[in-house]
Amino acid sequence: MESLITFSDVLKVSNVVRNIAFSLNPADYISFRQINKKVYHDHLTGATDKNYWLHRVKCLGLEPEPGYRLPSDVKVNAANIGVTCTKFDPRDPKVAYKLFYRLLHPFVKRLYHNDVANFFPEEYNEPLTQAKIIKVLEKYINSYSNDWPYHRKVQENLKIFKELFTTSVIRELDLNFDKKNFSYCSQFVEVLLLLDHEVSAVDFFKSKNEFPESIKLPQELFDENDELRYDQLELALDTFTQFLNEKISITDQLFQDRYPVIVLYTENFVQDHLIPYFQIQISSSNTPDAKNKRLMSLPTIYSKLSSHFVKKLRDNVNAGTSYQRFVSDFIQLYLEPEIQKFFDTMVQDFTTTTEDLLKDYEEQSQRKQKAKDEALFESLKNSNMTNEELLDGKTNFLKSFTKIFKINNNTLKSQAEQDLEVSYTLQKMNNKLQNITSLVSLDLCYKIIQACREHMEKIYLFKDVEVFETVVKLKCQEMYKILMFLLSEKHIKLGFETALQLLKDYDANETKLASLSPNGTFDDDNKVEPLVQFTELINIGDIILQMLSIFYNNELIAKGIIDKNKDIFNDVVHTKKVFETMLDDYVANGLNIGIDKLMDQVEFTFSTMQFPDDFNPDPKDASRREIAPSKCAIANVELLSEHCFLLTGATDKGTIDVFQQEIGERFFDEVVKNIKKHLISEDGAVFLIADLNYYHDFISKKTKQKNITPFFLGLKSVGQLYLISGKDSKELGKLICDVGKFQGVFTQEEIYELVQRRTDWFKVRKDVEKVMYGLGVSDCVIC
Repeated sequence: MESLITFSDVLKVSNVVRNIAFSLNPADYISFRQINKKVYHDHLTGATDKNYWLHRVKCLGLEPEPGYRLPSDVKVNAANIGVTCTKFDPRDPKVAYKLFYRLLHPFVKRLYHNDVANFFPEEYNEPLTQAKIIKVLEKYINSYSNDWPYHRKVQENLKIFKELFTTSVIRELDLNFDKKNFSYCSQFVEVLLLLDHEVSAVDFFKSKNEFPESIKLPQELFDENDELRYDQLELALDTFTQFLNEKISITDQLFQDRYPVIVLYTENFVQDHLIPYFQIQISSSNTPDAKNKRLMSLPTIYSKLSSHFVKKLRDNVNAGTSYQRFVSDFIQLYLEPEIQKFFDTMVQDFTTTTEDLLKDYEEQSQRKQKAKDEALFESLKNSNMTNEELLDGKTNFLKSFTKIFKINNNTLKSQAEQDLEVSYTLQKMNNKLQNITSLVSLDLCYKIIQACREHMEKIYLFKDVEVFETVVKLKCQEMYKILMFLLSEKHIKLGFETALQLLKDYDANETKLASLSPNGTFDDDNKVEPLVQFTELINIGDIILQMLSIFYNNELIAKGIIDKNKDIFNDVVHTKKVFETMLDDYVANGLNIGIDKLMDQVEFTFSTMQFPDDFNPDPKDASRREIAPSKCAIANVELLSEHCFLLTGATDKGTIDVFQQEIGERFFDEVVKNIKKHLISEDGAVFLIADLNYYHDFISKKTKQKNITPFFLGLKSVGQLYLISGKDSKELGKLICDVGKFQGVFTQEEIYELVQRRTDWFKVRKDVEKVMYGLGVSDCVIC
């Protein structure tokens, strides 16, 4: 006979009973537990019953704490149970759950049966209290989750009820907000926040605080010249500030510090109204140049946004102490495209403006030079001098240079016309020499450096914007490189190359023709004009270099745009070194050419002022002559004095020393060449020695160049070659052999060459050479 399994039999199996029990909600569980004594005593008591309630308590989110008991003085109700009862004793979880069940299960029953007409008892008539009950119910019904159909129905009905409740709260909030009853509205806002309707609260606040189209803002921040009007800018910012401060006040009353709605509101305000207003103002001009000019006002606008807007916003409870920083971050974020555009515009503006300045300066210089040349030609042409006077005074000189200036004597030009053309050409060259210092304009370079600094300072204002910190550095570095390139390639290089060419083309004899007076005499100016002018150009170049170095240290190093310890391979550092090397090379080349021209003048002085009887006087006159430097020696020392110290104050001491030493060495060679050109008698030897002493004193006492003083000490000894009497030819031979007497400056061959300038050389030669070549090794001293 087939056996039948009854429900009574099922209730005898412990696992089955436990599984059924754990799937029931608390009310059904209590009923099921009491179905019979066997179920109660054998299956659902002790640990099993404890585990059932422990599971339910954990669903409520309570924390276990052994021995915990709710303080006796705490009055628990349905509204505050969620915050007062947060712990339970794990040894008896049923006690904790019973408290929740007693206070909240009546609400669950109503929800299950959708009986919500009078959902809250009279003691719970405040909206905030009711919201607290809804909030705790959302957590409490989780303890019914094992009874899925029951739990789902309760949960759905609670959700619907909560939405209806929220709608009524928003309605009340709306009515009271319009009455400006903000303190009362604060309660409804708290309800929304408690029920996790922050979005609803924020949306409501935004809808009630739209930026009105009717608000009066300045129509135009820029004048007809696209210059920023500061009064209108401040008026606009005051309007924005006043509006936002009103919203801050309302926010503090409605939200207090419960939810930072003002931060979200301000971000939208900045994004939708504040920044677009300025973007429109900047871009509203019709021409690209005008837009760029307006865009370059961005640092001022940005600075004013900080000082006249952000810092005038009220302190508020809602956002806390970081509010102004948040606002600054929003402004930076939404201004980012304009700032990036501003960087590019500033670099381009500096480049274009500087190129235009340099081009304009070059064109003006050419126009001025052309006007001077035309005035010079007219002046010479309309001179009171007749053709005959021109011919009388200049013919002998001008004819010498007709080939140089490519004047064809076979043309139909008259001699006077040719003379006028040559005179004009020479005078024009002289004028150009006088204008060497204008080839590089210190004032123009200063203005350009200042413009670069001003542009960089405007860019540097954005350094503290984190996203632009690296960009700011790169843009400032780019501008410095542009500055160096334009000054170098478009101005300084052109100026120095022109100056060098003028130096190369300079001929003292030709230039003097330009200053020839009607009586055929020259001015007594002893200067090598291009060298004088070039040293002034060096001074200008040195000042420019110092300005650039100061600029580099103050604007790039000091501000951290360049790290001198880490950025040694940076393009900026390389560009700076290339520029310095370029100037050094120009200075060196110019001084070298200048020294050549100075030595040409020295040679000219020797050729024109050193007369044959200076060192070979008539014996009758020798005794009556004063032993003193010749006029030629004095003229040469004056010439050297005029030029050796030109660089003092214009460049560093090392360059000055090299310059003076080179002049000294080259002058030494010219003196030796001059001696070799003249015959020197015993009577004239004292006058030669006077000249040589004069040269030595200048070098040793005036220039104080120790490296070249030995050369002139050796020269002083050369005078002894001519002072020794011809009767003492043996002593003369010994002196020639003893090269140590000449400071090691001359070889024996050179001394032998010099001694041949004695007037009695052919008389003493045989004896001298006999002594020189007949002496033993021990008789000659070579050191």
